[in-house]
Formats: sequence, C-alpha cells, structure tokens
Amino acid sequence: MIKAATLFWMFLATAAGIGLFVLKYEVKSMEGQLATIHSKTLENLEAVHVLKAEWSYLNQPARLEDLGRRLLSLKPVKASQTVDIEDIPFRPVGARGGQAANSSLTNPNPPAADQVPPLFAKIRRKQ
Repeated sequence: MIKAATLFWMFLATAAGIGLFVLKYEVKSMEGQLATIHSKTLENLEAVHVLKAEWSYLNQPARLEDLGRRLLSLKPVKASQTVDIEDIPFRPVGARGGQAANSSLTNPNPPAADQVPPLFAKIRRKQ
C-alpha cells in the first residue's frame, strides 16, 4: 500500500508542475504585452519626432515672413507710423468702443500729471 507521505509528495510534485505550467504561460503573455507596449512606444516616439520636424519647418522665420506678406499683406513698420505715448488721447470714463457715452464727458485738454492713470504714469516714469 502507498504510504501517506508518498501520496503527499506526489500531490505536491503535481501541484508544483501545474503551478509552473500556469506561471510559464502567464510570463509569456506578459512578455507579449511588454513587446506590444514597447513597439507602440517606439511608434509614438517616431511620431513625436516627425511632429517636431514639421513644427520646425512650419515655424521657420523666412516662411512665416513670406506667408505674412502674401496672405496678410503685412509690411514692416515705418518710423513715421510711431507716436509718443503723450500723443495718444485718453478715453473718457463713460466711453465705449472709442466713442464718448455723453458728449459732455469729452475733454479736449489732456489730464494733469496727478490725474494720469497708474499704468500710464509708470510708462512716463520709464522715459
């Protein structure tokens, strides 16, 4: 008759064999997933490389200048087109869209230095 110890060791050997069999196929499955992820990563890196190359081409200053001239009719700024900050009229308090809400609010005289808004005061100090 087979002793209990022999049955125990036979059962343990069979369980270990089945466990190793299952583990082997799980590892193969995970290696397949890893290979798939690796290949997708390489594809994405190549796509990023292509996109960076396209971005560099599309943002070439000479190309943008040509597009600006052809499509937007942009031209360089001339010195005669510039004005001093003091020459820009202040918009009245109730003005909307560059027009005064009430004609009595328009002031042909520029404001005194103590009445200048803080933003313009900073600009005047830098000059």
